[in-house]
Amino acid sequence: MSSPTISTTLPSSDNNSTSLNPMTTGVKIAAYLVVLIFSLIGNSLLVAIVYKNANKRMRTPSNYFIVNMALADILVVAYAVPQNIVLTVYNFRWLVGGVAGQILCRFSFFVTQLPILVSTGSLLIVALDRYFLVFYPMKRIITIQIARRIIITVWSFTAVFTAPLFALIAVVEVPPGILYCAIEFKKLGLAVSYFLFCYTTIIAIPLVIIIALYVAIGFKISRAAPPGNQLPSTQERRERITHKVLAMLSAIVAALILFRLPLVIGLIVCFSRFHHLCGKIDLMFITWFLTLTNSTLNPWIYFIFNDKFRHGARLILEKFFPCCFKGVNGVEAIQNSTHQMVGLPVEHSETVHQR
Repeated sequence: MSSPTISTTLPSSDNNSTSLNPMTTGVKIAAYLVVLIFSLIGNSLLVAIVYKNANKRMRTPSNYFIVNMALADILVVAYAVPQNIVLTVYNFRWLVGGVAGQILCRFSFFVTQLPILVSTGSLLIVALDRYFLVFYPMKRIITIQIARRIIITVWSFTAVFTAPLFALIAVVEVPPGILYCAIEFKKLGLAVSYFLFCYTTIIAIPLVIIIALYVAIGFKISRAAPPGNQLPSTQERRERITHKVLAMLSAIVAALILFRLPLVIGLIVCFSRFHHLCGKIDLMFITWFLTLTNSTLNPWIYFIFNDKFRHGARLILEKFFPCCFKGVNGVEAIQNSTHQMVGLPVEHSETVHQR
């Protein structure tokens, strides 16, 4: 399904009155601004933590994939949100005509769809990396060099999948001279096949694989026998950390299901016998807004559940806002939250549960 930036079904006259309601428009714009602010702050901070190597332990393959996802989220939010605000104000009318309008229309669809697919691909690679680390802790299957190649491959692969959009999208003129950026009617059949194949291959199937991998990881962690001769306090700490890891994995899976699957469901609705629902702007807004919300939530999930990212964020923020950290004892050491966990060596246990 397309974003509301470029609609697959042109707004009907009934929708026009609703979309131009000042209160409805104001609520939508406010929601977009909240997503924009929190997404840029969270994802930019995530990138800065790894780039600055804030606590000297952040440059790992898994964190590189997380940064790749954060950059994709920044791209889609920074481009799509301002554009959607403008189109919301103008009732989704396309304001640029001529050759420039055609180029901008097609590029807009491409640049908003590509990062979403890249983000999903990055989440899949992160899940695979964690799976390898949990089930094969003594092997370094994905190194830094391999991670960089995988990132390039993900962007290249998704770019190839997204390229057909340039041929399917165009500026359409509707009497009396109103422009919309939409799928060309004569290419609607091709568009149906393309979207079903693309979203099934790059979103639906990866989501199923990600869920399966995290479920397997959760079972492995929860059922792993602790090392022998542990003190009660050590065992209690290990169980507490295990629950934190499982909670983080559950949050990631829940966010994927709640905020990404509606996009796939919306696609099915648009090209089924219920296609009349796709013409409702509020449905398009909600579906796309949920996708943007997922891009906003991802970094905060890591800050909440990952001690290293949380500590790295504090190291960076206290440089800009030292007054907010008065009374805190300097730079605290991060809890080595994975020592003796699931019986793995220390150097691997860190990577498995705090990356």
